[in-house]
Amino acid sequence: MKIMISVGEASGDMHTANVLHKLQSLDTQAIEAFGMGGKRLSAAGMELIVDNAEHSVMGLVEVLHKYPTLRGHLNLLRRTLSARKPDLLLLVDYPHFNMKLAITAKALRIPVLYYITPKVWASRAGRLQELKKTIDHAAVIFPFEADLFEQHNISATYVGNPLLDNQALIAVSNRHKAPDTDTLIALLPGSRKSEVNYLLPSMLDASLKIKTKFPDAKFVLPVAETIDKSVIIDIVGTRNISVELIEAANYSRLAECKVALAASGTATLELAIMGIPMVVAYKMNPLSYMVVKRWLTIKNVSLVNIIAGAAVVPELLQDDATADNIFNEADKLLTDKDTYKDQVSKLASVYNQLGSGGAALRLCNIITTMVGDSKSSAGEQSKGAVCR
Repeated sequence: MKIMISVGEASGDMHTANVLHKLQSLDTQAIEAFGMGGKRLSAAGMELIVDNAEHSVMGLVEVLHKYPTLRGHLNLLRRTLSARKPDLLLLVDYPHFNMKLAITAKALRIPVLYYITPKVWASRAGRLQELKKTIDHAAVIFPFEADLFEQHNISATYVGNPLLDNQALIAVSNRHKAPDTDTLIALLPGSRKSEVNYLLPSMLDASLKIKTKFPDAKFVLPVAETIDKSVIIDIVGTRNISVELIEAANYSRLAECKVALAASGTATLELAIMGIPMVVAYKMNPLSYMVVKRWLTIKNVSLVNIIAGAAVVPELLQDDATADNIFNEADKLLTDKDTYKDQVSKLASVYNQLGSGGAALRLCNIITTMVGDSKSSAGEQSKGAVCR
């Protein structure tokens, strides 16, 4: 089995590495995997044609700065598709790049499976028509997505949320221990350098205000694999505050936190699974924000609120993501027990809505079926060519 994979970000790298491990354990034939990914996929045995370390950007302006590099990587992967003719192209998230790669695969008659699909329900719904033309199947991670894709005649399967396959995370689900005598605050400024640069200073300033009101407060910051730790150290060094840096996968330490200040993204769902109340904030380049805001078709942007269909966690976006506002929202959680308990209860409900684990196994079954169908189809075409 020969599979080409294209993953642009850290979370997708982790989820897809789990899938590759599972596929290797299930399939008796040799699996040749190659494409774009990161450390996790490389460790799982995938040949990195492109290291996605340089793809950790968010926003129109930020992408434009990286355009020559991204374009070069896209062309390299296109040439690889043409030269090595995989049985399947597996795309994971990262739509502005992967949707272009899908066009090439379609022209080469290579089956395309899209995992963690573009959030067309949040913005740029027109992408549904593009996907209809270029992909063969969508493996979606939220129940409502399957219905939406099917409504647009795009074959889709709800495989479940991949976070529920993370055993280290599930081990501390709804069991975080935050002693009243110790105020440990988590800072999660994002997995991209641009996110950290825009958001971490405001989080640190809010933390200084928390420390003033709650002298026993301590702060911990999980460093994403896509971020150079020196970037975090340099920014923290500009403030007179002590912050414990830990690995992103250190869920046992993170689970000890009483409250989190988090960038909008996958981390908010991880916090929901652990039951840690949070304040969500997000900043990006002002021009990028103006463009993104025009694309948005939903009121809430954090995954927790989207799944709940209500404002479970406070969201502070762009100009509202100030140190004062972040502090004020955190202060409510730290001082008002009813507010705290109410969010904990609602986060538990969000966790329950995610369903059960098994996303990796379900995706493996889809991959095996699609590759089998593709080989059968190619065999029939070959026989037909001989007969003629």
